[in-house]
Amino acid sequence: MEATVEKNPLISLYKALDKSETRRLGKWLDSPAHNQREDVRALHAYLTGGKDRLLKTSSLSKMRIWQRIFLKTPFDDARLRQTFHWALKAAEAFIAYEQWSSNEIEAELALTTGLRRRGLSSNTLRSIKKARQLQEHSEVRNETFYRRQYVLGLEYDEYRVYHKLMEKPNFQEIANALDVAYLIEKFKVSCNMLFHSRVYKTSYDIRFLTEIISFVNKLDLMDYPVLAVYYYVYLGFTEDDEQGNNILLLRDTINAHGDLLNPHDLRYVFLMAINLCISNANRGRENFVREAFEWYRLGITRDVIAENGQLTRATYLNIVTHAIRLEEYEWATSFIDTHTTQLEEDIRENTESFARARLAYEQKDYDTGMPLLAQVDFKHPVYNIMAKTLQLKIYYEIDEYDAMDSQLDSMTTYLRRKNLSDLHKDNFGNIVRLVRRMSRLAPGDRKKKAELKTQIETTSPLTEKKWLLEQLENR
Repeated sequence: MEATVEKNPLISLYKALDKSETRRLGKWLDSPAHNQREDVRALHAYLTGGKDRLLKTSSLSKMRIWQRIFLKTPFDDARLRQTFHWALKAAEAFIAYEQWSSNEIEAELALTTGLRRRGLSSNTLRSIKKARQLQEHSEVRNETFYRRQYVLGLEYDEYRVYHKLMEKPNFQEIANALDVAYLIEKFKVSCNMLFHSRVYKTSYDIRFLTEIISFVNKLDLMDYPVLAVYYYVYLGFTEDDEQGNNILLLRDTINAHGDLLNPHDLRYVFLMAINLCISNANRGRENFVREAFEWYRLGITRDVIAENGQLTRATYLNIVTHAIRLEEYEWATSFIDTHTTQLEEDIRENTESFARARLAYEQKDYDTGMPLLAQVDFKHPVYNIMAKTLQLKIYYEIDEYDAMDSQLDSMTTYLRRKNLSDLHKDNFGNIVRLVRRMSRLAPGDRKKKAELKTQIETTSPLTEKKWLLEQLENR
């Protein structure tokens, strides 16, 4: 089998570039200041010179690339590896430069440092003034903003020491900027640690939080809204806030000052807030169901729930589920109509059918729900068993007992054959067992009914506990 470069990191890098970046990289490589190797330019021309060349194994064979770059020179694997090495170094330098130059303030601060170290007094002062103007016009006021404010303060103080010694130093402003940057970052990393410890049952030593909380509580957080945002997220992890006061304060702060965060920061905060709400809702705190829905709704309005314009199936169905639980049927329908296109194409049809079927079921529109469920065929076993469970509930509610028995048998076989986690097998196995027992309960048998009610109440895991108790009450 002919050797290829498909797994070479340079190929991965090129695949990640868009057309505009590819053109700029070509110009970068043409400059002798960045690249003096003709073989690197030739390799770039080859990799970008044909449609889908980066995706075809035949186009990425070492021999073919060699022949296009070095023509009739005998093949030398070590020399080809060296070409790829220098091409990767040049391309990575290009990406680093693009990242640095894309932020005008960072570039200006770097220029300030360079000018000051060269003793160019007037040039340094002019660069400091420009950096200050850029800072003042920055809409985002997150920890990066305060860190830049700190660096800018240090740069001016270095300039002051040599050129304006009699001027009063701004040490307090410099220290304050550093403090705010640190506090925001400390709360962010602490929240990450707390979230990870919940999910993976690990523990971390989160230092200085007692002192930090004591200090922050003395501040007027209205003066530091971004700090307030992460403080409220932290409190959501550490306080047993049954009424949801902290999460409400967080939402109010985001509503009022969300524009001070960049899209990446906003998405982080929204996902943390939603996870906190769901965690509390799973403890039976129904007020957090509404709060989670409001976060989803606000996140959609601000366009921070989707990542790169795409919704995951889990997020999409979670949004629909919360809307349904709150009987926000009109909103749920509008969401499905508007946002289904944000799902990946290969899961779009099944996911939409399942969402509409759930919506129809909750509105007792079984004639609409059943045909939609018949169309659902998820490749993912968990979503498939969820669809089967919904069918089971409809059969039970419309007294289609033969179809229900067949569905129970089908689900039992499915759970035995499919590779599901123990948690999912236990949950859906419990649903099958309890529905089967409930369907065979003799009318008027109060003793058996009471025993079954106790069993339903004490069985765990059981996601359909509420539905089972409602159906049992009606028998």
